[in-house]
Formats: sequence, C-alpha cells, structure tokens
Amino acid sequence: MAGYKPLKITGMTTGLVQEREEFLLPDDAYPKLINAYVWRERIIRKSGYYLLGRLQRNLLNQVLGNTGGGGNIPRNLITVFSLEPTAQIVPGSVVAVVGGTITYTDNGLGVLVSSGIGTGTINYATGSISILASTPVSPVTVSFGYYPGLPVMGIRIEELQDSAVDQTIFFDQKYAYIYNSITREFQEFIPGTTWNAQNAPVSGIDFFWSTNYWTSDSVNFTIPGKKLFWVTNNTGYATLPDPIRITNGLQWIDFAPPTYGQIDTTNFLVQCLAFLPFRGRLVTFNTWEGPTLSGATNYSNRIRWSTIGNPFIPFSAGPPATGSWRDDIRGQGGFLDIPTSEDIVAVGFVRDNLVVYCERSTWQLRYTGRSIAPFQIERVNSELGVEGTFSAIQFDTSLMGIGNNGVIECDSYKSERIDVKIPDLVFKFNVTNNAVKRVHGIRDFPNRLAYWTYVQSSIYDPDIVPASQLFPNQRLVYNYENDSWAIFSDSLTTLGTFQIPSFSFNWISLPIPWIRCNFPWISERIGGQPEIVGGNQQGFVLNLDALTTNDSSLYILDIIGMASSIIPPIGTATVVRSPNHNMSTGFVIGISNIPAGTPYSNLNDGIFSIIVIDENTFTLSIYDPTTQQFSTPQLDIPNANPAIVYVGGGLINIRENFNIVSKKFNFLDDGQNIQMGYLDILMNSTTQDEGGAISLNVYLDYNNDEASNTLPQNDMDDTSSSPIPDTFFNAIIPTTTGSYNTVGGTKFWQRVFCATRASFLTLEYTFSNAQMAGVEQELDVQIDSQVLWIRKAGRMTQG
Repeated sequence: MAGYKPLKITGMTTGLVQEREEFLLPDDAYPKLINAYVWRERIIRKSGYYLLGRLQRNLLNQVLGNTGGGGNIPRNLITVFSLEPTAQIVPGSVVAVVGGTITYTDNGLGVLVSSGIGTGTINYATGSISILASTPVSPVTVSFGYYPGLPVMGIRIEELQDSAVDQTIFFDQKYAYIYNSITREFQEFIPGTTWNAQNAPVSGIDFFWSTNYWTSDSVNFTIPGKKLFWVTNNTGYATLPDPIRITNGLQWIDFAPPTYGQIDTTNFLVQCLAFLPFRGRLVTFNTWEGPTLSGATNYSNRIRWSTIGNPFIPFSAGPPATGSWRDDIRGQGGFLDIPTSEDIVAVGFVRDNLVVYCERSTWQLRYTGRSIAPFQIERVNSELGVEGTFSAIQFDTSLMGIGNNGVIECDSYKSERIDVKIPDLVFKFNVTNNAVKRVHGIRDFPNRLAYWTYVQSSIYDPDIVPASQLFPNQRLVYNYENDSWAIFSDSLTTLGTFQIPSFSFNWISLPIPWIRCNFPWISERIGGQPEIVGGNQQGFVLNLDALTTNDSSLYILDIIGMASSIIPPIGTATVVRSPNHNMSTGFVIGISNIPAGTPYSNLNDGIFSIIVIDENTFTLSIYDPTTQQFSTPQLDIPNANPAIVYVGGGLINIRENFNIVSKKFNFLDDGQNIQMGYLDILMNSTTQDEGGAISLNVYLDYNNDEASNTLPQNDMDDTSSSPIPDTFFNAIIPTTTGSYNTVGGTKFWQRVFCATRASFLTLEYTFSNAQMAGVEQELDVQIDSQVLWIRKAGRMTQG
C-alpha cells in the first residue's frame, strides 16, 4: 500500500509499564500484560501447570462398626472418623471387609463390589457409605484414602543424608506430607503428629518456616548422625499453638530450650517467626518466650541465638552452668532487641550478612567476632520494609521483598524500590484478612524469573467477590534478566521447589488431552532438577510452567441441577459448589473426572463460563456461536429427583485467557493522526490439523471498550437491522501456515489487514470467546516480532 512505512517492534525487553501515559511509552512497552510476559526478547503466553497431586492421607483397617440385624451398615466416613469438613474420599480407594471374610472393593464409580453376596455404595463427596451384607451382625473394617482439602501452608526442603536429591515436605494446616514417586501420590509424613496452623479466619496465616541444621548426635533421637530439619509456624499467639519441632525423618521432637538462669525453669524459647544458622550459631527471630506455649510473650523485635557450635547443650541446675540458649552466661547464648517497635517480618542472607526486614525499615545483622557480643544490628533504611515473611527472595547479592511502599531490594548497604515501572501496583494489593502475610515469593533459576503471589483488591477488579478475598489471586512476575514485569492470574497459597523423580509421560498416564502438552509422546522427564511447584487453597500441588494450558486445580463438592427457575436470579443454570474456589465471574473452566455413568457425568469434557454467587458456589453457562458469548445456561435435572445425586470425584481446570495491550501508537511529533494499513506478526506455528489462532482488537484514541475491527464498530451497513461485519478488516490472527506456503517451518509471518485512522491506535492480543471455547486456547502463543505498516493521516484536531 502506497505511503505506508514499517514500524518494527522486535528485541522486546520493556514489558509491563504503568508509570507513564500510554502514548509516551516505548514501542515494546505494554500497559497491560496479563498471563503473558517478555522473555528473551519475545512475548510468551503463560504456561499452564501440571497436577503433581493432592495432599492425601490413607487410613487402614479402621473399625467402622457392626452390620445391623438385616446386614445393613449405613455410615459416613467423614463423621465416623472425624475427618475435616472439607474432606473428599479418593475414588477407587475404599476397601471394606465384613466379618473378616467378605471384601467390598471400590470400583471408582461409587459402587462397592462384593467378593461374595452383597452390595455397597460410596459417595466420595459426602463420605456416605452403605453396605448390604449377606450375614447380619458382623464387624466391618474399612481402609480408604482421603483428601483433607486444606490450604497448602508450606513447601519446604529437607536435606537428606548422603543424597543429591533432597526431600520436599509439604504442609497443610494440620498434616505434613511427602510425595511417593512410586505410587505418584502424596502420603502423610510421620503419621501421628498434627499441627494447628489454622487459627486465623478460614485459611490461616501460619505458614511454615524451616531450616536444615546440625545432626542428631547430641539430641534425643533414636538414630544418631542424621541431618536435622527444623520447623516453626509462629503460632505463639494461638489458643493451641504449635511448638518448634525438629525431625531426623523418623520422628518429631518438640524443642523449647531454657533461656535464663541456673535454676530458673520458667523462661523458655517456645516459638519464633524464623530461624537461620549463622556463623556457627542458630539464630531465631521474632520470638515467643515464657514458661509454656500458652503462657508465652511475644518479643517481636528480638533476635536470639544459641552458643557457637552446638544448639543442644543440655540445661543443668548446678555447676557447671550450661545450656546452649542461656543468655545469663557470657559467651554462650544471647539476644538483642532491634531498637524499634516494629515487628521483624522477614530475614535472609546477603553475602555474609543477614538482612532483617521489619514492617517499615530495613536492618542488617553483622558478625562482630566477639564471643561476648557476637552480633550487632545496624539500620539500613528507615522508610522501606517488608510486610510478608515469605515475600523475601534470596538473590546472589541482594534480598528482595514486598512491602507497603513497593518491591524492595536490599544489598545490606542500601535498600531501595525496584518497581519503578509499576509504582502503583503494590497499592492495589488487598490489605484485609491478613492478605499482606499471604504474599509468597520464589526465584525461578532456569527462566531467570521471580514470582510473588498476592491478593488483588476487589476495588480494582469488580468481578472479585469481596468476601472471598482470603487467598492470592494474582502472581507478580519479575524478569530480572531484563528488568521487566508481568502479571499472571493464579490462585496459589504458597510456592516452593521440588526435585521431581524421573518418569516418562505417555498418553495413558496423563490426565489431560495430548494437544495441551508441549513435549513429545513417551517423553522422558529427567528427575533431580528442582522445579517450581505451588500449593493452593484446596490442597492441590501443581508443577508450574509445565504444560500449555492448566491441569485440574479445584474439586467439586456438589452439583445442583436447576432445570427450572428455583432461586432467582440464578435462573435455570446448573450450580456447582467448590469450597473457596477463588474464581471471578467470567472465568472459563473445564470439568472432568466425574465417574462415568453417574449423575452429572455429562459435564465431563465440557467447557463453561461461570457466574460467581459466592466464594463457594457458581453457575455454569455454555458458549453460544450465535451471540458469540457464553450466554446459554447449562441445564441439568434438579436434585429433587432422588436418583440425581452427585457422587463426587469431579475436578475443575481453569482455562486462562491472556491479554497483551500495546502503547497508544501516534505521530504526535508531527502533529498528525496515524493510519495503519496492515500488521505483520511473526509467531510460532501450529499445524493445519491443530488449527490455532488468537484475536486482534484495534482501539481508536481513548475508546478502550469498543474495538474498531469488530461488531458493531465495523458494520458495513449501519442502516440494516442485521449487522454485516467487514471481513476484510480482520480480527483473527491464525497461527497455522498459509495455503500457499510450500517451505514449511516452525515460525510464520501472519498478515492482518486493519485499515484504520485515529489520533492514537492501540493493539490488543487476546483470545475471543469462541477461541476460549475451542482448541485455540490449548495451544502455545509466542510473538517474536511485529511490523506495523503506518503513515501520517492529517491533522489530529476535529472541525
């Protein structure tokens, strides 16, 4: 086209920028970058996560009771065994034995198949079990697995003896777990020990801190010489606080050393926020001290340490006076209080110093080399601090964290903000329900990224249900290789690393369509490399950055058919209950795993948009090609029919959209409008069989709601009652090769004609509703380069 000149956008590094007017931004800056990010000079859509598993307990040979006179035994596993209210029975796991001879085995479809005469059923969602045996008054035992369904509260590394592959311990509010690489399931770690990290409203904020220090030679463990794993969860304030605990992998030991006096046994270190080994001593921060756990006092600005070389020297009432943590003996244990009323919030190493973040200030703990006073505290910054303990991320030469004034980086000499491109984002974080304490960060070494989960306030997202703003619903992404930012839509309560064992992916073992996988069939997964995993509010553990689109991450507690209008304004749409689902209206989901042939199994493999009722329930709608919206209610038979009972097992995967919004392109330097004739975009290719496409929306000036290249703006005949779109003015960008291409390849240029004129032009890349409901959402998206063919188009003023 005559007069058009290319504006090349390549070698992209800037990423998300929200600190300037959009028409002033660099060409490769994006005021909105959601579920996509700049990585090594290209834009990549966020990868999905693979379900590593759900935190699971297994109960064996439990006494269920006796059958009645008619051989019946109706019971409820959840109530009989006092399971958590959020518990779900693992489909296919139930085995009941009647009279010691007849076995009833769960077939995974809610039916207990008898080895003799008799029948049985199990409802995985409610826990109801019913057995009709052939003989009356017989004892019944049962074995089964269940998912507690509690929020994941810690993913921590335990160093193993003489092993290059360490063990990851996963915590929810009540139990600890490890991953069994043989069964590929989670199992309880050291059964018999429970925790009480559930004292705050609903979700708890008592996340688990751990460290690896010392061996069990001089502490009361049965096998000496084992590495020790220390755990605390800062529950000193609670009615039922947890002690500091230590394990060598075989048992848990409570730890509460005395801190003062030869004969004074009323002062103990009973809890703390965090601890780290430093210069031969174990150092604790933000301590709880007193005669007992329940009677302790919080010294929130205190740093306390053990004697050098051994944290387990026993306490003795008579001479010689001993005790590793005693502060009344010069050169042994000790403490110092930071001269501030602020709480110690986060700690981490920078070189050979310890950075200590308080709420609104930054300090460093230096080693003095003197046995009497081995440490001294120095103020680094009096204005910048951190509010979330687990927001601190360790880097080579600095410690990063998120505070109330920004994303902070401290190199032990100075502390400063690094989020100058997104200066207002932290002020959009929710601050109610202890949301600031739920911020979790981690460093992704292979991808050179850092992540922070956070709760975005409903003030800035009207679709968020305010009452449900307990759990993180966003993930802030920082590419520290090129200093760029992005935002992911995630619901993760905690982050950690896990050395996944070697195994092969194949069609049979994967619970997701093969088209959603970005690796070849029979792909060998080499174990040992630490990978980023996250836990969520329902006890799911997810391997991040593993698939093209998301695996299952939520469970369905109940389904209520609403084929007639019963509860306005729900109308006729089917209602799904999923506790603390943390989704917003407009989310698109898939449903799977409802046992075949049971009620509501027709929803399997369906794709739906949701309308949120509250934090636990939502309705389903399906895509209507006529309206191009998810506007058709999903209809199912009401549960008033006794035969229509959901048996459980259903899972939800979230089909995420992405949103890339460009700067407002212009010719302000020339005082003229801008006209674009067409756009060339270089993208990774998909095959003709796969299909694949994304959508392009072009916005004029400051109208960011109505795209000029879609209806009704591109109606060719605005006098007609039936809009006719201008199909030449394209809104679809295919990712397949053109029909005339005979060369092939992995990348192709796609040309999009979008002749339009305005003072400012904004480009948006995203999925349409049709693409969210289709295979397009399940394919990779990568933008390597863009060429805008533009020209000057007359004066900008009107009239």
